[in-house]
Amino acid sequence: MQDARQAEKRERILSAARELFLRHGLRATSMEAIARAAGMAKPTLYAQFADKDAVFLAILEVLIADKLASFDLAMAGPGPLPERIGVALAAEFGVIATAIAGSAHVDELFSAHRQGAGLFAESDRKVRNRLEAELTSAGAAEPVRLARLLLDAAFGVAQKSIAAETLEDDLKLLALRLVAPALPAPKP
Repeated sequence: MQDARQAEKRERILSAARELFLRHGLRATSMEAIARAAGMAKPTLYAQFADKDAVFLAILEVLIADKLASFDLAMAGPGPLPERIGVALAAEFGVIATAIAGSAHVDELFSAHRQGAGLFAESDRKVRNRLEAELTSAGAAEPVRLARLLLDAAFGVAQKSIAAETLEDDLKLLALRLVAPALPAPKP
């Protein structure tokens, strides 16, 4: 019962903080504002999180877990490898696009993610390893290099057009154009 109450408090805090960070930005959001929005006293908030940076990192942890789960689910789906990779990249970056949709503080939040750089680096490593394994299994030419190029290009596309309606289609096209030519020709 205690664990459930703690988890509920934590979720209320993260939900309130997410909303405030998107609406007002990281710098303009205080711990007092988070506590108020979460409907709790500041000491209760501080019992869960040492400071605003800890709250932000917790939000990033959830975001990264969600984007990895979306990527893995799409990779496990049906279809040829180039399509699955495109859908998986679109799903991964779609989680981020959805999380920041409508915020005027996107640049600030992206630059602040340096606090979670290690989390993102670990996430990228997992995705790259999965891509390398899938490409190797499919007999792709230079699977390690191709996986790196795919991720670097997808990151660039997403960074330039994270809020664009074409992001999903652009990432699918990118994967198709890079992966399909690297695969062995189908046997007749």
